[in-house]
Amino acid sequence: MRQIKLNFRRGAACLLLAATAFFFCGAYNGDQVLVEDTHIVQQGDTLWSISETYMKKNTGGRRYIMEFMEGVKELNPWIAKNGYTIHPGDRVRVNYWIKKQE
Repeated sequence: MRQIKLNFRRGAACLLLAATAFFFCGAYNGDQVLVEDTHIVQQGDTLWSISETYMKKNTGGRRYIMEFMEGVKELNPWIAKNGYTIHPGDRVRVNYWIKKQE
């Protein structure tokens, strides 16, 4: 019984620590709305440049360029099948978060 209480306390402490980190490290930035968009690839576009463009619109919380680019790859599995090559005219799905308007 004593071991169960000890494990419960450790679990509760870990949960509290994780929640604190989540709220105070910028992961939660108030109510957010997911925006889904389609980008038509232009001459000279890369996955990096597309990610940079849409990441600037992401006002709902912190996201880093590599994380954003991985999200683009996940939304567009055909990109991996093409050797991560995109061409003008391709349609690339992108999503990002914006702060919810009151």
